[in-house]
This record gives sequence, C-alpha cells and structure tokens, in this order.
Amino acid sequence: MNRICPTEELLSEYLSGTISPEDRKTVESHLASCADCRKLLSEAYDVLITPDLHEIFFNIKRWLRKNIWLIVAVSALASSFFFPKYFIQLITATLLSGIKWIIDAKTTKMLITIYETWKKSDKDASDSIFSDIKKN
Repeated sequence: MNRICPTEELLSEYLSGTISPEDRKTVESHLASCADCRKLLSEAYDVLITPDLHEIFFNIKRWLRKNIWLIVAVSALASSFFFPKYFIQLITATLLSGIKWIIDAKTTKMLITIYETWKKSDKDASDSIFSDIKKN
C-alpha cells in the first residue's frame, strides 16, 4: 500500500489533544486504516499513562520525612493500648511528638512569620511572603 502516515509530531498532538479539528479528522481517518500507526499511538499512550515509580517512591519518602513526628505520635498512641503498663509514658510520647509535628510544619512556620510581619505592620515583608505563598 502506498499511504502516507502522519508524522510522530502530529500523532503526539493528537494524543495530547492539541491538534486542530481538521488534522484530527485526517489522523482519525488514517488510524482507521493503518495498524502500524494505531500500534505506535497505543505504545505512546502506554508510556504516558504508566506511573513513574521513581517519582512515586520519591513522593512517599518526602511525605514520610515531612510527617515523621506524626507517624511517631500515631505509633505511640496505638502502642499505648497494647502495652498498658507503659500507658502514661506512651501518651506523653504521643503528645510531645504531636506538638513537635505541629511546630515543625511548614504551615505553622509560615503562619508565625505572617503574624510577626503583621504585628510590625511591615507591608513590604508581608507582600514578599504572600508572593512566596502564591509561587508554592
């Protein structure tokens, strides 16, 4: 057969949905008759939807590092029911770890900074903080 297949760039635009309506019709009519392009498009789609395991593990490790004190607090609370002999010590560990988690939280630090600049009535500093918040 002598048919001209769409370029990979055009197929990529089709896959991402950024293709013009006229090109979309052309690509779809070509895909109806070309098994090679359908296979290529299917493989590209599989690559796009496959989760990146390194990114997933990185996000889990980042969340664990960020919430280590929360994990310790919950573990101590759960342990206090299994080890009644150490109930008071484990509840104390729960409270202290929970307080440490709250103090270490980025939001808490940001709220304290905002409060301090508000107290000083420093408009430039508060504008700087709010612009940093919008970036994140």
